[in-house]
Amino acid sequence: MISLFYDTTDRFSRYGMDHFIEKYGLSVVPNQRTPSGVAISYGRDVSAGFLITVGKNAVEGRYCGTITTAQEKIKVCEIPHDTGSGDEIPAYFEGNGVRYPCISRNGNRISIGIDIFRETGYLLSGHLDSVRPDPGHPGGQEIASVPAVDFLENLLFNAVRTGFCTRKIPLVQKSFWPEGRPFAVCLTHDVDEIKKTYQWITRPARALVRGDFSGFRDQMASLVQKIRGNEPYVTYDDLIGIERSLGARSTYFILKESGQPDFHSIKSWYLYGRNRSFQTPGMQELIKNLLANGDEVAIHGSYFSYNTPGLLNAETRELETCIHDTIVGNRQHNLNLEIPETWQIQIDAGLKYDTTLGFKDTIGFRWGTSYPFFPNTGEEPLPLLEIPLIIMDICLERNRNRKKDCLSIADEVEKYQGVLTLLWHPPVINTLEYPGFRDLYIGLCGHCREKGAWITGARDIFEWVSLRNRQTFSFSYEDSACTILPSRPDSGLYFTLYLPPGTTGVIRSGNARIIRKDGDCIHIKTDKPEAHDTITVGIA
Repeated sequence: MISLFYDTTDRFSRYGMDHFIEKYGLSVVPNQRTPSGVAISYGRDVSAGFLITVGKNAVEGRYCGTITTAQEKIKVCEIPHDTGSGDEIPAYFEGNGVRYPCISRNGNRISIGIDIFRETGYLLSGHLDSVRPDPGHPGGQEIASVPAVDFLENLLFNAVRTGFCTRKIPLVQKSFWPEGRPFAVCLTHDVDEIKKTYQWITRPARALVRGDFSGFRDQMASLVQKIRGNEPYVTYDDLIGIERSLGARSTYFILKESGQPDFHSIKSWYLYGRNRSFQTPGMQELIKNLLANGDEVAIHGSYFSYNTPGLLNAETRELETCIHDTIVGNRQHNLNLEIPETWQIQIDAGLKYDTTLGFKDTIGFRWGTSYPFFPNTGEEPLPLLEIPLIIMDICLERNRNRKKDCLSIADEVEKYQGVLTLLWHPPVINTLEYPGFRDLYIGLCGHCREKGAWITGARDIFEWVSLRNRQTFSFSYEDSACTILPSRPDSGLYFTLYLPPGTTGVIRSGNARIIRKDGDCIHIKTDKPEAHDTITVGIA
């Protein structure tokens, strides 16, 4: 058990605390001492066997400097305390022409001069949208490519791990992902149309304007295929085959466009070409095939549903009649998101998760995290899980380093045990009109599979995070045994144990098993909860 002593009523700080505990799956006791002797102090003067102090700072409406570690650096919207010299200095702050330690260790104390709780609370409430430069400006893409929230919270978790290691006590957390997987990949596809319409005009014209004559030639070749009876945007069988080879299923967000184009606005003309009904034979056949394959069918909120109360609800109910099941997830068309109004519209429509929060023009981490979270735009978090969108295919059209940049983002997600949410529109699988994108999708998914990722659809991510958050536990350590007590015994619970250096763990209670080992870390899964309520792991 970990002690957390705090003295604050600031809603951002409290949100940051709760998010840290929930994300890392920790057993924390507020404002009380625990037998482990490891404590985090935030605004309280306490003593402990191993003490981690987190400073309190103001969060500014600007970038104040950078936090630098041996592996990475990020910009922050605060000026951390100078923690001085120490036995170890894991991080430095640089800003306004000065450089000084902002995390220092002295014996059994780690001083963190960064207000991790308040800063992450602000970032997870949308603060980045107001301070981050546009991705097209210098530094904008650099900021977008590093998950600042994940980085900051990892600094604190590493300090907690150091405390337990120093005390020679195992640290227990709920595993991030099933089977001890190191991170997750969420496969999604937006079904904007099932045949090419207005694009027969816009895409060749765009190629000519850009001087892309090879692209224009490919468009003409695609037209020849269409005349021969091959619809260029019908790539669903290919997508299903690709994902079957990965042993994965995905989520398809289905659009029913109801917005009326403005004849005087060319930018709105494309609304004419979108699907306007779930009832067409082609759409009915597609939905039937997707469900038969085990894929999730979810709602793709139409262009104006993000700020039109009642519209998303009507679309969701109509799609439910087509699939004879409950719709739980959504992505807004065009990534239209008015915060917090759109999220409330989704909640009113009975939806449980959203995966709209991402960039329209680049890849990366819009709110600084790759881990699903419940947005907090008021006094309490909303009852809606946001699964951040990390890579959307059309953001890569002009990127000359597509593969390198995508793999770099994937490795960032792995580093922080997050979710790599991919959006690949089905037409992009067409290799004639979008050369390289099909291979990029396959290569990126294959890269993640080789690293042991859990590859699945959005509903599985939502259900797993919901189950994980409902489960609580306590743990203790004495007589060379670590005892874990879940709040409700169940099969299929996963825990991760960080063992003291040089020790090994063995299950003694017979109701769980070790499914994976990674250095001093073991992952266990419960098997027979009827045998014992508690899980006992011998440490030797």
